[in-house]
Amino acid sequence: MNKNTIIVVLVVIILVVGGYFFFVKQGSAPATTPTPTASQPNQTPVVYTDPSSFAPSFSQCSSSEFKTAFPGNNATFVITVLGVENGKCHYTVKIVDQNGVAIQGGPPGVDCKVPKELMSDDVLGHLFGMDTAPGKEQTLAEQTKIETDYCNK
Repeated sequence: MNKNTIIVVLVVIILVVGGYFFFVKQGSAPATTPTPTASQPNQTPVVYTDPSSFAPSFSQCSSSEFKTAFPGNNATFVITVLGVENGKCHYTVKIVDQNGVAIQGGPPGVDCKVPKELMSDDVLGHLFGMDTAPGKEQTLAEQTKIETDYCNK
């Protein structure tokens, strides 16, 4: 397999796993209790493993982190919300190995600074590929524009 094929396969896997956790497990998963972890002196990000529990913190741009297992190589899909900086929500998305290092040859991580007023459940849904379903073309176009305008890969 060439590098582009591997990247496409990994992205598809992210979307499938994310969609499963976001939609299927959303209604059936028991509420998870966030586990606070120390970060900066004045910020204690909350770590989530359930997308539906993470969604409010993400949309409000509260210091938080979402982690879920990513198939293969003991990898983890991680969304980290760093907080509001100059009116923009700063968050990162990446796939890391068991040591927290970005997977070599994997999809590039993204570093985004999105205006706070544009943060919504649709932005998070876009990270899980929820806007690729039929009938979601307008949402996909809007979220792709936000990603293009405010995220670096």
